[in-house]
Amino acid sequence: MKKRTLLWLILALGIFGGGAWMAKEANLFLSPRAKQLAYLKEHEDEMANFIKSRNPKVESVQFDWDSMEVGQIGNGTPQGGGYMLTFKGRINNLKESSFTLGFPLDNNRHALPNLERISEMQPIRIYRDGGWYYYD
Repeated sequence: MKKRTLLWLILALGIFGGGAWMAKEANLFLSPRAKQLAYLKEHEDEMANFIKSRNPKVESVQFDWDSMEVGQIGNGTPQGGGYMLTFKGRINNLKESSFTLGFPLDNNRHALPNLERISEMQPIRIYRDGGWYYYD
């Protein structure tokens, strides 16, 4: 009887422990925001290439992951325009530079961003002489 109980205990620990490990690997325990952030970080190179394609003078891109926001966008209808995930960044390690990227989220604030729908919400700009100027 003790062997049978011990066998069931080992089997249960193996099943539940393995299930918890798989859930952790599949990011099931992460918040929607953390899942979105992890997805964006996995595709950082693709987003950097998008910014680099905007201006030949861009050599490096630095993203400000803490600036990530998901907000509702309006389009003048009662149901609204859906949700937009945005975050900011800099170029060429210049503190005075700025840009903003955006991803529409298809009426679900917890959806993962679609890299094919990336947009430059605020173009690359440089702060100098007391004002913001487009990077040229």
